[in-house]
Amino acid sequence: MAGRDAYELVLAPKDTGSLIGQVRLAIDAKQHIPLRVEVYAKGANNPAVRVAFQQISFTVPDAQQFAFNPPAGAKVTTEKPSDVAKGPAKIGAKPDQPGSATATADRKVVGTGWTSVLVAKLPTDTAAAKTSAGSGDTAAQVQGLVNTLPKVSGAWGSGHLLSGSLFSALITDDGRVLIGAVAPEKLYEAAGK
Repeated sequence: MAGRDAYELVLAPKDTGSLIGQVRLAIDAKQHIPLRVEVYAKGANNPAVRVAFQQISFTVPDAQQFAFNPPAGAKVTTEKPSDVAKGPAKIGAKPDQPGSATATADRKVVGTGWTSVLVAKLPTDTAAAKTSAGSGDTAAQVQGLVNTLPKVSGAWGSGHLLSGSLFSALITDDGRVLIGAVAPEKLYEAAGK
């Protein structure tokens, strides 16, 4: 891979509810970093997503390449890591745990592993949805797009479905969005919880 020896790791979900068939990683034999990642939909022979190096070099760049030369007249201040941690996003803060059904009031994850489904509330503040240029109502434009998707319904309610080979998304009429690397039936099941 990229002219280097590599090992290929193949990850495949055991849960048949996932739309992902395999994830293949080409790992550099000496540097132990990924040189290629491919994601295959279930039953597919060609990857749906492929990211790969065509060429790579592990030589250390000259330190001068990273020297910061501020433009004339610029004021440069240096902050200590302890000052940055006092800001709005603290370093080391723990993110929501995957699999938690109570991550926050407006979003949660239902299920675990390959068949996890993210359930979130759509924003309801129409004033915030207005574009800054005043050229239209973004919320109305988004709703128009959602309305072009197939209408679906079940015991969980009704909404619109977007489905592909690697993921499905359900936008419910009660303002929820559910998304996962799962078949629509898994989304309907999560919507009923």
